[in-house]
Amino acid sequence: MTDWGIDWSAVRDEVTRHLQALIRFETVNPPGNETPLAEYLADVLRREGIPAEVVESAPGRGNLVARLRGRGRGRPLLLMAHSDVVSVEREKWSRDPFGGELVDGRVWGRGAVDTKGLVACELSVMLLLRRLGLPLERDVIFAVFADEEAGGQFGACWMWEHHRDLIDAEFAINEGGGMALELGGHRFYLCQTGEKGAARLRLVARGEPGHASMPMPNTAMQHAARAILTLSTHTFPTVLTPTVTRFLREIAQTLGGTVRAQIESALADPTWERLAALPIGAGERRLLYAMTRSTAVPTIVRGGHRINVIPSEVVVEVDGRILPGQDPEAFASEVQRLVGPNVEVQLTTRGRGLEADPDSPLFRTICETMADLDPGARVVPYLVPGGTDAKCLPGIKVYGFMPMRDHPEEFDLAHAHDERISVSTLEFATRALFEIVARFCASRVESRA
Repeated sequence: MTDWGIDWSAVRDEVTRHLQALIRFETVNPPGNETPLAEYLADVLRREGIPAEVVESAPGRGNLVARLRGRGRGRPLLLMAHSDVVSVEREKWSRDPFGGELVDGRVWGRGAVDTKGLVACELSVMLLLRRLGLPLERDVIFAVFADEEAGGQFGACWMWEHHRDLIDAEFAINEGGGMALELGGHRFYLCQTGEKGAARLRLVARGEPGHASMPMPNTAMQHAARAILTLSTHTFPTVLTPTVTRFLREIAQTLGGTVRAQIESALADPTWERLAALPIGAGERRLLYAMTRSTAVPTIVRGGHRINVIPSEVVVEVDGRILPGQDPEAFASEVQRLVGPNVEVQLTTRGRGLEADPDSPLFRTICETMADLDPGARVVPYLVPGGTDAKCLPGIKVYGFMPMRDHPEEFDLAHAHDERISVSTLEFATRALFEIVARFCASRVESRA
């Protein structure tokens, strides 16, 4: 491991202060209002001599882009994250969700995990690269996008369409990975190399209206209820993508013995029964379920206008997620078959899943760096069940990685009440990301001991 002469406790304090400041910008999307946060980042970067600009896709929807120039001996590396956050139910939080309070070694607030924590870590990486004056083989770009939580149409997707020259790169490090799993006495870091596509659906159930005092059969509400129950209990077929196959095989090789035999058996005949029988915890089993099939989860129901009127129409919004290689239209047709002819299925978004090949120089650098920082640990590719801005950047190999060694449970606080992240996670993630970027981009990595 290279000795850079860095005071990591000072870095920890600095990244913590920046995260606290970022949380205090209320960037709930909608409306987003990300420009003030982007301007804050631009000011920090410019004070250190790093060129930075804020590009608005619409009033208030600012995207931050900064660049450290290299020698042009390789296409750039992009450090990316997003500045918008999901909404909060303030009354259910123990602390102010936009207070950025530091309590018992943790920074509290919406976005601490998703993804203002990553923004603060990547900002620190840029500052360290500049302060150390490392000669870079390739450019390092830092981009903080607006609008990720609503699809990226004012953020990464818009930037790719209108300002691709500012963010185009060969590789990118993004959100979505870095969680640490403890299996059989071994630690595995999940590096996102793929993600499912958002194929969202609207179900429209129709029936005859009437007075609610006179029950009647075959109402829109009944059709909608049956559809909700059907989708909530249905298990779609098990499919192993290349990412998931490699994920399981590398775990099998590390654990060996009977566990390896169980995994190899499941790979040879991939059924959910075989996968569910693997000796893993409930959280890992839930994750594996989502990684190995398409899913259709009802999330919003709208219908009716008076308590005493049977509605003629009920609408159910369904969050559909499909595996890489699967077709959104075919998925919608399968859902239509499941819910039957009394419910119309409309495909509202047609996102496709994606995968980045883990056999790449950047992925190998991530693996080598983590082996040095956490001896005995292993990085494995991972298919995230959700989606990220990676979908907007089809020409870039995107890897999701913000390592959470000491508190892997923090990943589950994304979008939750009382979202918070430890300063030890911020320090470790910053150190890991800096080392990865320096090894991958610097001309020579020499010890300064």
